[in-house]
Amino acid sequence: MKALLQALAIGTCVTLALFGLGYLAAERGEQALSYALYWQAYALYMMLPCSVVLTPGEFLCESMTAATVTFYAGIPVGIVLYSAAAYLILRVRQRRLAAQPPA
Repeated sequence: MKALLQALAIGTCVTLALFGLGYLAAERGEQALSYALYWQAYALYMMLPCSVVLTPGEFLCESMTAATVTFYAGIPVGIVLYSAAAYLILRVRQRRLAAQPPA
């Protein structure tokens, strides 16, 4: 349980830090860096089907509402992915420490 809570805290901190850095990079005109730092939203946006028509003349991939939703949906996606990675790293580290003979 302790490792799970630690992993969740790590995943949240990493996601929010990368979100903030990506925002700052976008403000300075570094779009490529912004996409790299906050890749979750970019990946979700690229998965939108462009063939779905919401209103006449507006496709789903061109919708500002869809873009806003995918932008903010990247935060929980990042938290889940980075927390899972942190949990795996913490568990492997715990097992290695437990397997070492006491010195």
